[in-house]
Amino acid sequence: MTTPSDPTPAATDPEGTRALTRPEPAGPHWPARTEITARPEPPRADAEFEGTQAVAATARTVADPNTDPGDADLSSAGAEPRTPTRPSQRTARMTRPRTNVRRLGAGLVPIPAVEPVDPEAAVLDDPVVAEGRRFCWRCGKPVGRATPTRPSTTAGTCETCGAPYDFRPSLYPGDRVAGQYEIQGCIAHGGLGWIYLAIDRNVSDRWVVLKGLLHAGDAEAQAVAVAERQFLAEVAHPSIVKIHNFVEHAGPDGDPIGYIVMEYVGGHSLRDLLDQHAPERMPVTEAIAYLLEILPALDYLHSVGLAYNDLKPDNIMITTDRVELIDLGAVSQFEAYGNLYGTRGYQAPEIAQTGPTVASDIYTAGRTLAVLTLHMPMERGAYTDGLPDPADEPVLARHQFLYRLLLRATDRDPERRFASARLLATQLTGVLREILAVETGTEHPQLSTLFSPPRTSFGTVELIAQTDGIIDGIARDTLLRPNEVVAALPVPIIDPGDPSAPLLAGAAHPEPRHALDELRHARQRAAAEPGGAPETFEQEVTLAEARAHLDLEEPAAARLLLTRLADEPCAGPPDWRIDWYLGLTELLELEYERAFARFDAVLEALPGEIAPKLALAATAELVLQHWDSPDPEQWRVYAENYYATVWRTDRGVVSAAFGLARQLAAAGNITAAVHALDQVPPASRHYAEARMTAILMLLTCAPAADLDEATLQVAAARVQGLPPGEGRAAQLRILTLGIALGWVQAGKRPKSPRATLFGSPFTERDLRRGIETGLRALARSAPARTHRYALVDLANAVRAKSWF
Repeated sequence: MTTPSDPTPAATDPEGTRALTRPEPAGPHWPARTEITARPEPPRADAEFEGTQAVAATARTVADPNTDPGDADLSSAGAEPRTPTRPSQRTARMTRPRTNVRRLGAGLVPIPAVEPVDPEAAVLDDPVVAEGRRFCWRCGKPVGRATPTRPSTTAGTCETCGAPYDFRPSLYPGDRVAGQYEIQGCIAHGGLGWIYLAIDRNVSDRWVVLKGLLHAGDAEAQAVAVAERQFLAEVAHPSIVKIHNFVEHAGPDGDPIGYIVMEYVGGHSLRDLLDQHAPERMPVTEAIAYLLEILPALDYLHSVGLAYNDLKPDNIMITTDRVELIDLGAVSQFEAYGNLYGTRGYQAPEIAQTGPTVASDIYTAGRTLAVLTLHMPMERGAYTDGLPDPADEPVLARHQFLYRLLLRATDRDPERRFASARLLATQLTGVLREILAVETGTEHPQLSTLFSPPRTSFGTVELIAQTDGIIDGIARDTLLRPNEVVAALPVPIIDPGDPSAPLLAGAAHPEPRHALDELRHARQRAAAEPGGAPETFEQEVTLAEARAHLDLEEPAAARLLLTRLADEPCAGPPDWRIDWYLGLTELLELEYERAFARFDAVLEALPGEIAPKLALAATAELVLQHWDSPDPEQWRVYAENYYATVWRTDRGVVSAAFGLARQLAAAGNITAAVHALDQVPPASRHYAEARMTAILMLLTCAPAADLDEATLQVAAARVQGLPPGEGRAAQLRILTLGIALGWVQAGKRPKSPRATLFGSPFTERDLRRGIETGLRALARSAPARTHRYALVDLANAVRAKSWF
């Protein structure tokens, strides 16, 4: 178990963490709230990060004597075991055998198993708080420091504010607390003072940890412990350290000192893992997997009205079988007043004004992920606000959606952060799947809880449909149509837990006119409800009406509804669904750049979702095809990158494969374009279209004279490999023969005189014969008489000349 962080405020001292106090507003008496003392965290002396306050002690181990052993976690201070004073058998989770590898992050990421740790190794021989880490708990100024006229002290009175301080342990090996907990010694110095390892003699001699108060004689500090006893004992989650008891024990002066009794968690903290590999950061996938294991615990605390307040690598423990939050000393009720715990560099900037909130915890989660994966800048021993520029941080340059997620989670405006730990976990899982798709080369699809799957496909037939003109003589448009894109893109789905969902269940009709009728009936039913319509009903029904109008290609009616929603005052963050539907509206209005900005805003809010990336890719392609942009290459890169992300992650979104192939072909990378189309799975209904589009790209990537024989042979082999009965196979065969004829007429010859194409000699005469035969066959099935005659005329013109 890792050392909790020191709550000693440092105020203006550069070596400490500032104490944040949120005063109660003046006015009528407020109900009593939990008072929480601010948690500053002095910088570690042996590392470049701001971490848990360490202890200068002589540990019983073979270690660098200059290393501060108090930096170790509660399970492994790197110390040699003390002489045991207890039975050798012990019930401890960390003793169970485990396999060498386990999988975290929804089972997606393999994580090396943590070796079991002997609790006895954590006990310090001579626990002393390092002189450089002694700060006044009240004003944050250095205390107990040596001067030219006096030596350093571990107890005394602050010369600045007069508050007493005492950094000495109040319990020693052999002491029994509450007649039950036999102290084995100090293992670290934490947020409220010394952390003690003990044996619970009343319950199977189990290992426990006692967390004492730093300021034993301070009434405010005692109140903190009382508050913790009141609500922390009720906290129960498998990823949160368990609180067993709250006891008191007489201190050296006879006054009672409170102790929280917690379960002993054997393992290593994420800070320990960072230290072991410093200065390297943790692999992104592992860091995300660890955080995903903790976010449900954070969500649980929020569900019972509590904020954790001090999430950071030091407080996340990796054991042999789970990932746990430790050190509940900073937990407080939402919007609590008084002194607030937190660690400088992780703590949300607004917390002094707002008190603890869901948003402030989301901020600490984002900062924790950033510290685990990035080389974060530091100033005065703490991580500075903000994130590194992607130009300076390869991880962010490589994973743009991770960057977007971190920006969102750590936005200075709390209203713009993720609304819940659950939403953060959902988006983080999406980002993890995209990163794994890049690193492993295999898809990692995920069923969205916010969007429907794509309703249909788009852009799958535009290229290959051109060959249909050989049969009927009708030219096809090769451009995307915005209405087809709008009809295909996913749409937001209503939360099944929303109280309005039952009222709108009947409105999910495939025919938009009928859907509008059902929505009118839903309004009538809501008006007749005894308690009135749910609070969310008006917004939900208006969004559903806007969707129906978009399905009817009535953007003006949709815009009217959406503008009204957007103009209404909103207590929380803006609803991203309004941006989504406005983006669809602007696609129908041919306002592509405005639509792109709308979808980008949705991606900013939901960086782990596939839907906004698909919308951005299609919109960028529409800009390329329909607008004369001053920077077409920028739009092409947008389209290629977003299509590529979608296709790598989910091979079920076939529209992305075709879109990616079009962009790669436009960039001259035909090999990659064909490869993208070849990845369309055989089970897809667009499989044959993908194979035929790949053939067409091979044949049209350059003028016939510039092609090589291998390309023609590959195209012919692919045509022959099309499924029997494929209607377009005949026209592709004619097209291949025609381009091969142009190649021969340009003076090119096969390398081998025995070369064949479609089983016939690769000669001009045989190519002409093959084209003629194919054209006459198509003429017999041509739908129009005039085109039938045209095909016969073309066959006559191309046929090989005869002596007769």
